Amino acid sequence: MQMDTARGTPRQATTEPAEYRAYHDPSRVAKLSTTVVHALADAMDVDVTDAGFVLYDIVDPDSLDRLFARTTDPQSGAPSHVAFTVDGYRVTVYSTGQIVITPPDTAARDRPY
Repeated sequence: MQMDTARGTPRQATTEPAEYRAYHDPSRVAKLSTTVVHALADAMDVDVTDAGFVLYDIVDPDSLDRLFARTTDPQSGAPSHVAFTVDGYRVTVYSTGQIVITPPDTAARDRPY
């Protein structure tokens, strides 16, 4: 059991899973959708070939790639993001190239109601 140093009282250890963060570099060869698939596999701690999901079943990969395609004018669009869920993992893709994957809430998933 851990101690709350401010109060000197026992506290419950948190077991909440941390967010997984990745970055897509648009100057590289890989498409954004490919980076998302690899980031999801890493967050799920599985090999990308054994991930058990098909991104196309959730979101159109070509549309995702086009949505955040780099333009010649950096002022052409406001910062934006898109979010979707894959097997309970919330995936948020930002126009900056940042990818944030939040694991499922295991406590909520295990509730009987």
